[in-house]
Amino acid sequence: MAIPLNTFKTTTAVVPEGPITGDSDIIYTVPSGITAIILMAQVANIDSDEHTVTFSHYDRETALSSELVKNFPVLPNDAVGLVTGKLIVEETNRVRASASPGSGSNMKLTLSYLESLNG
Repeated sequence: MAIPLNTFKTTTAVVPEGPITGDSDIIYTVPSGITAIILMAQVANIDSDEHTVTFSHYDRETALSSELVKNFPVLPNDAVGLVTGKLIVEETNRVRASASPGSGSNMKLTLSYLESLNG
């Protein structure tokens, strides 16, 4: 079966609470031969307490992690957008997220993106 040229996708995940060990904070890894455009990233705090979130892009080639937001507060029963524009994520790179200790399973992330086949 042929790989489609462009595919819109959504990934949802419970944001793991820190401290992070290993790769448990990986939300999405771009497949080989694909470039992704992150169209929207939103985290919802479904708890009655405030928690923080860190959202970052990880470049596997340079081993550089770039935080887009770090320890960003999310009010109780509220949601925040984590990107203000579009984010290009190259093949095999990763999108990572973590929440403050004690957040449990109360921080939920929705990630919408377009995967495009590299020519």
